[in-house]
Amino acid sequence: MNFKLKFPIVLYPIFLAFCLFLLDKIFFLPIVVENTYSWKKIERKFYELKEDLFLVMLEEIKKNPAKQIGLILGSSRSGEFDSEMLESFFPNTNSFNFAAPFGPPSFQAYWLERSLKAKLPLRYVLIEVDPLLFSQSAIEYSLNGSYDNEYVLKQIDFYRMKTKNPWMADAKGFSMDEVEVYFLKKLFALYKYPLDPTAIKANNKEIEVGFFPGMSVGITGKDHKRNYIDKIKLVNRVKFGALPNEIKFANMDVFLERDAEAMYNQYLRGTKLAPTQIYFFKKMLDLLKGTGIPVIIYFPAVSDALHRRMSTDGLLEGFNVEIKKAVVNASQVPNSKFTVVDPNKDPRWVCKDFVDSLHLSGACFPNLLPILFAKEVR
Repeated sequence: MNFKLKFPIVLYPIFLAFCLFLLDKIFFLPIVVENTYSWKKIERKFYELKEDLFLVMLEEIKKNPAKQIGLILGSSRSGEFDSEMLESFFPNTNSFNFAAPFGPPSFQAYWLERSLKAKLPLRYVLIEVDPLLFSQSAIEYSLNGSYDNEYVLKQIDFYRMKTKNPWMADAKGFSMDEVEVYFLKKLFALYKYPLDPTAIKANNKEIEVGFFPGMSVGITGKDHKRNYIDKIKLVNRVKFGALPNEIKFANMDVFLERDAEAMYNQYLRGTKLAPTQIYFFKKMLDLLKGTGIPVIIYFPAVSDALHRRMSTDGLLEGFNVEIKKAVVNASQVPNSKFTVVDPNKDPRWVCKDFVDSLHLSGACFPNLLPILFAKEVR
């Protein structure tokens, strides 16, 4: 009799935890997410919808088996490059753009591996690199919306040793902290989508026109986000993942200076590069060496203000040296075709209009493309 009375009490904490776990799953429902998660936070969708783009790529190669595939890996700074734009440089090639906001090497390596496993006829691969993408904070977005469980479990670095020089760290994949964050966001909705009462109000309120307070555009925040997600799905099919840069003006130098300082302080000041990202960058080189596939290692064009800021403490110079050293080592393998392109040091790059310290004006891309995809690369 005593056992029967005590048995439910023993199970009570487990039962309560199970109920809370199930209750948490309600916040994964799309209708709940679009009402409780800020409509302004769109970055995660760029990562999640790369799965959709990958399926489009597989379908496209079935429909046009004679065409080759170009793979663009990087951040939003490479998001402009679309297949039509690159047709004159790579004829008979469909270029698929897997760029995403602050897309780090771990994210790039994931889609490169999946493309190679699918045995796609790769015509070229573009890999974007700079200190911002190798920073510890750059992985945040990708842990929210990229990778798969099997990939992460196979890439755990259980015994990472701390070292002053991240380039000397013997990293073997994701750190334990990164793996923990990834699975917490997979398992717990309120960890992935923190409940924010102000977001609920904003999502269901009509958006105001930027310079005219009180004047709305007639749609709510959540409607705008829904429309933008539909736009991403559309460009996956029409532009193969590229988003046209329709901003074609240059911002003032004062703004660019302030923005460069803010970017540096937020992502790079007082921090070291992440061994995880260095590992995945070198892994991409290992996967591509000896394949005969032309690989472009691209140092993205940045404003003079940001370039100067990253150069003051030797961060940029040291980074560039290590990247080039890794590329030279990989190039020793026969039938390896690596090319490093840095427009920031190329006298042919003369159109330097920037929207902010990171993003080049759309009007300047015609000047950038012949530098990035030069004849010797093709």
